[in-house]
Amino acid sequence: MEEDRRRWDERYAGHRGGHVATPAEPEALALLDDAARGVLPRRGPALDIACGTGAQSLWLAQRGMDVVALDVSPIAVDLTASAARAHGLDDRIEAHVHDLDNGLPSGARGASIIVCQRFRSRHLYPQIVEALAPGGVAIISVLSAVGVDGTPGPYHAPSGELDAAFATSGVDVLASSEAAGVASIVIRRP
Repeated sequence: MEEDRRRWDERYAGHRGGHVATPAEPEALALLDDAARGVLPRRGPALDIACGTGAQSLWLAQRGMDVVALDVSPIAVDLTASAARAHGLDDRIEAHVHDLDNGLPSGARGASIIVCQRFRSRHLYPQIVEALAPGGVAIISVLSAVGVDGTPGPYHAPSGELDAAFATSGVDVLASSEAAGVASIVIRRP
């Protein structure tokens, strides 16, 4: 954890001193048509895995969700909390330092929406499904080896990883795509 925390703290340290995230919907939602977007919950608990500076947490909170935002970086968590205050959403967003190498927190169950954008950890895939409430939606994007110009790095998923991970997990796949170095999937628990 310590190495990950230092690496991400260094990355986010440049955002201190004035950077405030703005709400941004997860990139994978671009895959959904209007009908599929209609199944996205508008209230209930939400989980933002590897929240970074909090852009997706803000988007979730603006939708009416009560968000738990997790990141290994205390600086990222502080930035998320600051952004929540700046947007008047601090009553809807709880940001916590959490080492995701140890899995999701034990209380992470019953989520209406889970967002995991640009963080890849294969051991979390079944935990994400388990954490979803019936009717809950998970929106996941990871770096992918597919369409990368040059040699993919160690954090790039091999071709088909997301589709294979969720194919037998008892969820409905609403959309999936893999191109230009990004793999995305949107799933719904029946």
